[in-house]
Amino acid sequence: MSDEDLIGYLFDLLDPEDRAAVVARVGSDPDVAARLEMLRAVATPVFVTAEAERDDPPEPPPGLAVRAIAKVARYVVEHEPRAIEPEPAEPVVTTFLREFASDAPVDFEFEPGTRAKVPGVPTAAAPPVSDGPDPQSGHRFRIDLIVAAGIAFLGFGLLFSGIAKARQQQRVYACQNNLLTLHTGLTGYAEAKDGHYPQIGTTGHPTADTFATELTDLGQLPAGYRPGCPTSTNYVAYAYTLGFREPGGKLRGLRRSDGLATEGNEHDLMPISADFPTVRASPGAGPVSPHAGCMNVLFVGGNVRLTTSPFVGPGGDDIYRNVFGHVGAGVDRNDAVLGRPGDRP
Repeated sequence: MSDEDLIGYLFDLLDPEDRAAVVARVGSDPDVAARLEMLRAVATPVFVTAEAERDDPPEPPPGLAVRAIAKVARYVVEHEPRAIEPEPAEPVVTTFLREFASDAPVDFEFEPGTRAKVPGVPTAAAPPVSDGPDPQSGHRFRIDLIVAAGIAFLGFGLLFSGIAKARQQQRVYACQNNLLTLHTGLTGYAEAKDGHYPQIGTTGHPTADTFATELTDLGQLPAGYRPGCPTSTNYVAYAYTLGFREPGGKLRGLRRSDGLATEGNEHDLMPISADFPTVRASPGAGPVSPHAGCMNVLFVGGNVRLTTSPFVGPGGDDIYRNVFGHVGAGVDRNDAVLGRPGDRP
């Protein structure tokens, strides 16, 4: 097991299959588990810094963009090599006048019968066309300055775009870590409840937003934990599983994945919680994902996946609708449906 795999596991960059392989290896190999803990300790400052800057990201110093553009423009003007322009070819008229001035005196005839004698003409050569100040030097300087400024603006546009993407990625990672904390609470609950996760549709938990109450009451979640995206103030809870119905119609909730169980065993890739759906994935009116077109999905096995599509359930089904296209309990054990606050099985 390479360090790249372990680092990818820490930052949740692996595919679900690779992540499951890492979890299995860490559980069976003490050396790999020790390396993972060492890498986690090394990466702790990164997580701490990301958490500290999440609510109060640093701003660039005032006037940074203007000063940088000015420096780039000055450097380009002073150091950019210019192609040497060839001397312009002598016009035909200038050549003719120079040759004419070097000839002997010539008689000019203006009208028939009238002649004018030109006693002589100066033989001094006409000044070269290139003599005198170059009228295009200032123009060339202005073009260089405009090009330099354009390059600088383009560079800063890319820089600010990269900063925005980095902040968006930071918000996604913070939400993924929050979902992993939620999975820890769900696992503790399942251990105390014979492998069952909180079931929605009961008297105590009639809707999808009430599952976190029992986790909190039982002390399975840390103090101050918020069961929703930590980067948004408008999202109260995550979407949560609405369970499924048995062939006889009885409502069932999900169970913890157990490889030794002969029945009632949930697949590691069965979704149990997630961000609210995106606008495109939404099954109806209601709050949507705070992550601008993507969603974090928590699976029973404990892995979190960032996706832009709702079709990540077993067999590629929509995780926000059952196979009939309704918001309600799944029609069988493999039909995953996650509900938002107020949704019922």
